[in-house]
Amino acid sequence: MDRFNQVKTVVEVTLPFIKVLEPLAVGGFFCSDPSLSLPYREGSVSNNAVYATGGLPLIFIIVTAYNVIPLKKLYRVWVSYAFGISSIYLFMNIMKLFYGELRPNFFEACQPEWPSMNCSGYVSEYTCTGPSRKAAIESMRSFPSSHAGITAFGMFYLIIFTQEVFINRRNRFHLGWAIFQWAGFLWAVYAGLSRITDNKHHMHDVMAGFFIGSTTSYWVAYQWSGLGEIGNPKAEHDGKTKNHVITHCSCQNGISVGKPKES
Repeated sequence: MDRFNQVKTVVEVTLPFIKVLEPLAVGGFFCSDPSLSLPYREGSVSNNAVYATGGLPLIFIIVTAYNVIPLKKLYRVWVSYAFGISSIYLFMNIMKLFYGELRPNFFEACQPEWPSMNCSGYVSEYTCTGPSRKAAIESMRSFPSSHAGITAFGMFYLIIFTQEVFINRRNRFHLGWAIFQWAGFLWAVYAGLSRITDNKHHMHDVMAGFFIGSTTSYWVAYQWSGLGEIGNPKAEHDGKTKNHVITHCSCQNGISVGKPKES
């Protein structure tokens, strides 16, 4: 667990500072831009729900697979997922810090000081006068969507995990797991698309989050966790026994003309 605890400590110490910092490069705007003029709304999917989605597999993996796969491999799966979800969470927030794209509700959250600005062209320098500094900073952190990225990572990993461990490993289809996988996929899609309807993100922010979360999840599942090997125990068994093949002797008239040997 040491590696996971180290990553967890880094995230806990670093992330609060990242989230309160104003982005290093903040985009400007045109005063009449309708894509930044949408009203501020509370999120349909809370941050806690997203954190729970990212953390759910940590519990799910242990509870469902403790007596299914070897403990050593279970530890590898658990640690690799913990490292992956922590890394992508930190990575996406760092991207927000460096990219600084304005959210669709930017004008209402920031409330730029309109009289002091020249709205005849592109505005690159402005001052937010809104009552909440936190809301103003958050309105400059649109790309990419962490909601989409984290839920996609967590749910897609669970889909791959259940497919390899409980379907491919047993070489049989199970309707219950299929429904579970479909529900996880729909939840990830809903959590991401809700950020568009809640005026929190642009479409490309959510699509980028989906892409980052799903591709990273696939990489972690097969390259770090080794779920492909777990889902194909025959290949694993063949690998263990290929060096233990016995060449049997052949006999003529009761006299051995060859000795058993191990290749």
